Parts: sequence; C-alpha cells; structure tokens
Amino acid sequence: MGRSMEATSLVELGLVACAVALGTYFFRVPYTIGLVLAGLALSFFHALEIHLSKELILLLFLPPLLFEGALHMELGQLRRYATPVGFLALAGTLITALLIAAGAHYGLGLPWSFALLLGVILSPTDPVSVLAMFKQYGAPKGLQTVLEGESVFNDGIGIVLYLIVLQGIAGPPVGLGEGVLEFLKVALGGAAVGFALGYLVHRLLGQINDHLTEVMISVVLAFGSYILAENLHFSGVVSTVVAGLIIGNYGTVFSMSPTTRLSLLNFWAVVAFLANSAVFLLIGLDFDLARAGGNAVAIGVTVLLVLLARTLAVYSLLPLSNRLVRPSRRIPWAWMHAINWGGLRGTIPIALVLGLEPGLRQVGGVHLTTVVFAVALFSLVVQGLSMKPLLQRLGLIGVSAERLEYETQLARTIALGAALEEARQLEQRGEASPELLEATRQRLAEEREAVLRDLDQAVHSRESLRDHEALRLQRHLGLTQRAAVADALRRGLISEEAAATLSEELDAQLEEG
Repeated sequence: MGRSMEATSLVELGLVACAVALGTYFFRVPYTIGLVLAGLALSFFHALEIHLSKELILLLFLPPLLFEGALHMELGQLRRYATPVGFLALAGTLITALLIAAGAHYGLGLPWSFALLLGVILSPTDPVSVLAMFKQYGAPKGLQTVLEGESVFNDGIGIVLYLIVLQGIAGPPVGLGEGVLEFLKVALGGAAVGFALGYLVHRLLGQINDHLTEVMISVVLAFGSYILAENLHFSGVVSTVVAGLIIGNYGTVFSMSPTTRLSLLNFWAVVAFLANSAVFLLIGLDFDLARAGGNAVAIGVTVLLVLLARTLAVYSLLPLSNRLVRPSRRIPWAWMHAINWGGLRGTIPIALVLGLEPGLRQVGGVHLTTVVFAVALFSLVVQGLSMKPLLQRLGLIGVSAERLEYETQLARTIALGAALEEARQLEQRGEASPELLEATRQRLAEEREAVLRDLDQAVHSRESLRDHEALRLQRHLGLTQRAAVADALRRGLISEEAAATLSEELDAQLEEG
C-alpha cells in the first residue's frame, strides 16, 4: 500500500511539473520559481497531498542530482579555479554551518546539537537556477565554474557533516577529534569507492558500442556507487560525485562514441530536470503557511544568518585565495558579488530536512522543516529573481553591440558553411538537379565570402574582438586535438597512458588560454 501511494505521488508530481513547465514557458517565468509558487498554491487550497518516505527522498533525489552535476564539471576548468573552489567548498561550508549554528543557539535558543543540525542542513548551496541564467546570458565561464564547483563539493561535505551531527544526536555526543576522524573516514572511503567503480565502468564502456546499454550502465553506476558506499558506512554522496567526475571527464571522452556521449548527457539532463522539478515543487507543497506564521521570528533570524554567513565566507575567503594564485586566476570583485548573492539554497537542504525523522523536525517552538523551507523559498524567489538585474549592473551578462554583431556574422558563416556542405552531399548522392545545385552553391559561396570579409575587417579593426577571436580559435583547436586523441585511443592506435599524457598537456594549454 505504501509503495502504491508513493508511486501515485510521483506520478502526480510529474503531471504538475509538466503543467508548470508549459506555463513558465509561455509566461517567461523561471521554471524553478514557477514550481515553488505552484506548490504554494496547491498547498494553500489543499489540492494535492504527497507521501514520500525519508529513504525514498534521499535515494531518489540525491544520486541523480550529484552525478549529473559532476558529469558536467570540467576538470581542466576546475583545476584552474581549484583554490577558490576549495576555499569555498571546505572552509566556506564549515564557516557557514558554524555561524548559522551559533546564531540559532544564541538567537533562537536551540540546543547546540540541533543548532548544528540546522547549520549543516543549510550549508550546501544549490545555484541551479542561477547557473541556467549564466549559460543563457553568457556569463563568464570561470564564474560558472566557481559556483558549480563549490556546489558539487559542498553538497558532499554538507551531507557528510549532516550524517555526523545526526549520529551525535542519536547516540553519545561526538567530540571534535572524533568528528574530524569520522569525516575523513567516510569522505575518503566514499572517494575510494567512487574512484574504483568509476574507473571500472570507464574501462567497461570502452569495450561496448551500444548507446542504450552504456546509458543504462551509467544509471547503475550513479545509484550503485551511492548504495555500495552507504552499505560500507562511507559517504554515498562523495562516492557518486567522484564516479560522475571520472565518467564526465574520461568516460565520455575516451570510452564513448559521439552518439553515446550525446545520448548519455541528454538522458542525465532530463533525469536531473525531473529530480529538481520534484524537489522545487515539494518546497511549495510542504510549506505550511499557518505554521510559518508561528515561526516568523525563527524564519527571519535564520534568513539573516544565512545571508550574513555567506557574505562573511565569500568576502573573507576569496580575497585570501587571490593572494595564493597567479593574477590571471584571481576572482574579480564583480564575480565575488555574484558568487555571494548566487549562493542559493534549494534541492539538497530540502532533501536533508525531509530526510529527518518526524521527532527531530521540531525543537521547542522552532519547526526545522518550516524554517529550512522558508529559507529556500526566500533564496529562490528573492535572490533568484534579483540575480539577473545584479548581473547586468555588474556587467557580467549581456554583450556589447559590436560583439553581438560579430557573433551574428560568425553564426551566419557557420550556417552558410553547413549549407554548402549539405549541397555537396546532395550532389554526391544524386538527390538534386546538378544545374540547380551549382547555382545555389555559387550564391551561397559568394554570400559566405562577403560575410567572411566583413568578419576579417571587424577583427582587425577592433583589438577586443581580435583577442576574443584568438582565444576562441585556440580553445576550438585545442578541443579538436583532444577529440582526435580520444578517437585514436578508441581505435587502438595509442595506449591509454599516451592518451592521458597528451590530454593533460592539451588541458594545460587550454587552461593557460
């Protein structure tokens, strides 16, 4: 009966998510915010009740979200910004958790154990809607890497801390030394499990050339790495993240055909979209407005604590990080402002608080679930909606008129080149009149030559465009070389060691660029 209700709940979530997706598309509202608002409306009218167990929430949502995030994390870019990402993900998570805990203890009167629990639940960031905006409007790639890298790793760190705090609440108090050792044990153990499984699957995928089978194997890896690590009393979260990093950076490059790579990335994009949809909808559905009124002070204090902790972490750690790296890898102040305001709370905190036993969700007059949901709601609606104006004010999105004209002309040359290639293919296959094809090809070629002349003139007359074009060419040719190395490895022309060595050299060149 329980499983039947959970299956029905999942179907209902899917139907509502589809309806919201259509609505947000036509009304141009951010999808994640639309889901939250739809959930609030359904909750207010008691139109939908969802019954999902703690175990299902953690197992259903965490592995796909973590695996998909790690799958898209470029190790080359990550290495370039490893220092700021490491500072934010490790020290930033600890600073945030401790500051929120101290504020909750002294400001709300929570016992230290529950104050720490609230702190670690709210420490992971989830900038999914912000990253989507970055990609849509062309924000700097490095800024995306820092925010996404921090999110991927502080998810793992935050969840490990959450499990340690829960262990301390359920049993004897955990001392600082014991807590550090436990953290290292579960984190390093999880990393070892994820690395071993990820490497084995990477090698296995190189022996298979069937995209459906390979996608299925990736699903088994995502959930299997999580479950195996948890059963060994290690971190399933860290295991899944490491496995995803290996498949994303080595499996998709060296072990998969282009068809398989496209199928796998598209599949995981859909899975992550569904998981995020369910969680954002649950934020609205499970938010009790009446209970929120009774926790108004706790909500207000916690929102302020989260914002203050984020501000202190960003503006103390990133300037320190800048002192330790070469000038080309320093984080500009404009990026810091975006990173500070872009540290949204969403999927992971919600999954963690929903994973609490009912007896742990309320302490004194403070209902932890309501407080965490309110923080996520504020984060997604207030910070999410104000992010685009902030990025515009900081000059981080949008392109200049000359850059837009240049990119439009570049797109036109690419389109005309593709049309010329298709005409050549049609001629070879004998699928069109040779006379018509020749006339069409001549017209397209003349058009393309004219556009190329305009492009060349624009690049030589504007230094900023010339630098941009040089960087684009360097990156494009570097990626082409990397793809050629991967193809040579797949065909057995070179060893994996040689491929890895050359790929590292190419990655280093791309980083320098």
